[in-house]
Amino acid sequence: MATRRNTGPGTALSRDYGYTAVDDYDIRTYMLPALRDPEQRAALIAEHRAAPRGAATQPGAAPCSPSPTLKRLIDRLRVVPQAGKHTIVETVPWEEYAIGILPGQRGGVVKITKERYRTREDAEHAIFLKRLQALLAQYGIED
Repeated sequence: MATRRNTGPGTALSRDYGYTAVDDYDIRTYMLPALRDPEQRAALIAEHRAAPRGAATQPGAAPCSPSPTLKRLIDRLRVVPQAGKHTIVETVPWEEYAIGILPGQRGGVVKITKERYRTREDAEHAIFLKRLQALLAQYGIED
């Protein structure tokens, strides 16, 4: 006879405790030491600013890759919930980019902010900074 698992509201399974516990451990172990240090945090921000979309690969050379800490940070910042997530909206093809805020449900309206950027790279970096600020606030780190 099969037993039913308790998956109702408030259970570890319904709150996805396994994922959130591992995610929190990874952040505290691998990212927070660098993010708490203003110099290391500034270096990570500068590294992202230099190549927000990654660097082009040159023939015969190994692909340019971000530092392990920046790579982990970028991966973490990309997996935030859809509701309220920042995204890029191309308002004038190849000339102007805005920041949009996702509604969190299919068919919803993306709210476009007044922020405008001349390049996609500038918009990518602006979103990185917004998501980074949210992560720092979540862990009580002041800029």
